[in-house]
Amino acid sequence: MRIMVDPGHGGHDSGAVVTNGPCESDIVLGLAQQLAALLTAAGHEVALTRWNNSTYLSLQERCDVARAFDAGVFLSLHCNAADSKDANGFEVWTDPEPDEADELAGRIWYELRAAFPAMRGRADFSDGDPDKESKFWVLVHTAMPAVLVEFAFLSNVEDRARLLSAGWRNEAVAAVARAVQAWY
Repeated sequence: MRIMVDPGHGGHDSGAVVTNGPCESDIVLGLAQQLAALLTAAGHEVALTRWNNSTYLSLQERCDVARAFDAGVFLSLHCNAADSKDANGFEVWTDPEPDEADELAGRIWYELRAAFPAMRGRADFSDGDPDKESKFWVLVHTAMPAVLVEFAFLSNVEDRARLLSAGWRNEAVAAVARAVQAWY
């Protein structure tokens, strides 16, 4: 399968930032590169929307790159942030329309839940599955199933420690890779 991995933000858009801490674009770039390596080793053809932090792509350009690659799935990787330092956990998002992305998003959510049982899995089960839904540009304007993963909150001390832990990052991307393999 051809998989487009989108490390969110980049270039002049660093995404979520914390004082004296890492920025979202740095963390998700590393996560994306790790995920690409795992998926490539599993036999998939994988491309990233960006391979460095000097590259900025608009939301539409990200969708266009995925279309040009003829991706079978689009995975957008992010870190969350909130005004409340208590906000924590992971989230998985799809667009509001029921489609193949819902099953993949559910698999990702449950793999992350299994990998990190003590971590809060932020979910919306109102439609029978754990993914949250929104009309985020990259979820609505891609021509293939698209899922956005918010791995953890940079603004939360415990979540930030997770994001800075190589072991945690390794397990997080392994969970996403397992979900993609099971879905495929």
